[in-house]
Amino acid sequence: MLLPPKTCRLTCLIAGVVFLWLNQAAAAEREYQALTLEDCLAIARKENPVLSASREKIRELVADYQAARSSFFPKLTLLSYYTRQPANRFVSGGEPPPNLFTKELYGGITGKQVLFSGLKNYHNTQAAQKGTEAQKQEVQRTADEVAYTVTEAFYRLIEAKENLRVAQEALSQRQEFAKLTEAFYQAGKVTHLDSFRARSQVSEAEQAVAEAETAVRLARQILARSLGVKENVQVDIRGRLPQQFVAAGDVNALWQEALNNNPELKRIDLQLAQSQALVKAARGGYFPEISLQGATDVRHRDQASARGANLTKEEYLYGIFLEFPFFQGGLTRAQVAKAVSQNRQLLEAKRDRLDSLKADLTAAWKDQEDARHGVTNTRQTVATNEEAFASSQALYRSGKAIGLDVLQSQVDLTASRFQLIKYAVAYEIGKARLQQIIGSGPYEPAPQKISGEQKK
Repeated sequence: MLLPPKTCRLTCLIAGVVFLWLNQAAAAEREYQALTLEDCLAIARKENPVLSASREKIRELVADYQAARSSFFPKLTLLSYYTRQPANRFVSGGEPPPNLFTKELYGGITGKQVLFSGLKNYHNTQAAQKGTEAQKQEVQRTADEVAYTVTEAFYRLIEAKENLRVAQEALSQRQEFAKLTEAFYQAGKVTHLDSFRARSQVSEAEQAVAEAETAVRLARQILARSLGVKENVQVDIRGRLPQQFVAAGDVNALWQEALNNNPELKRIDLQLAQSQALVKAARGGYFPEISLQGATDVRHRDQASARGANLTKEEYLYGIFLEFPFFQGGLTRAQVAKAVSQNRQLLEAKRDRLDSLKADLTAAWKDQEDARHGVTNTRQTVATNEEAFASSQALYRSGKAIGLDVLQSQVDLTASRFQLIKYAVAYEIGKARLQQIIGSGPYEPAPQKISGEQKK
């Protein structure tokens, strides 16, 4: 039975929509797979909640700046009311006063323009502007911290994968040696103890593989949390251990670079400028406020003596006003003391942070240099242990070495490979820590494009 043309087209359309939805679902499952370090950093700049909240804080401070700047503009107020009073009020007897009224309708506009306030409004605006600039540096500091956290998680995942690979190779080597030992035991060339030792080493290697697999899963979760992606999104990377290990440079030169580029120090300097502006704004309370004020309104009353006359009158008022609160219970003095204290606190915080940053930079420089030297020495150790393992196997096959020699050389080789991976990862983490302390560059408000992310 053939379907009508319209039904066929509708069926094809529904099938196409379902197929497209399935493809999108499959693409969503493959999202964030085989990411490079640059892809991870781009995703973190876009998805990390801590960085997003810090970036959103800028909008709040921009609103504070706009609120402070509004004091330079005149303030206009529209006021309107309607009242009714009893007709016999203030009357004990006889006729009411001629100007007495029972209804009143009022509508007017009042305006006020501050001409002078001890520069309080100006300094408050400057303080709000400095606060916004300081938050931009805070966003950059947060971005550098997130970049370091993501880089560390990225290389920890590489370390876990490399450790798993080494553990699997060690398991394969021990399984082959266990088979060889069992064959020698069956031939009467070795004792039963050698066979037990070989099988025991296989069990230990299997445990090491299981722990390495768990470490890989944990490292993936830590990386996903650092990126800020959803819980149900699978994350995997592609990368390898570094091959080139360059010296970190002179620590004094790095410190001078940090003094010029570190966003946290820039933020503290801007906060100091903000606090100084707030001190001047608080001292503005010692001066009088001069303002230009005016009002115009229309008032309607039903006065008894004005029957048949125009009951609506226009009124206006304008003039220069001077307000000087000469006594407020010490409020202005307390505000000035608070602002001065906050400024001194920032000065001490900057001094303490300088000492801490210099110690952190020296520690990161030391970690990178120690890891670089460790890689050089461990490479030689790995080469030596590889030769020792190959020699012990050959001697064991020819009956000139015991099984314990082979097992010990294999353990030494595996340990040196783990150590080489550890030093290589520590080098990259120390390098990232140095970059975080020095500062990555100027503030970037918009997240960069993610090149490795698959489109949905």
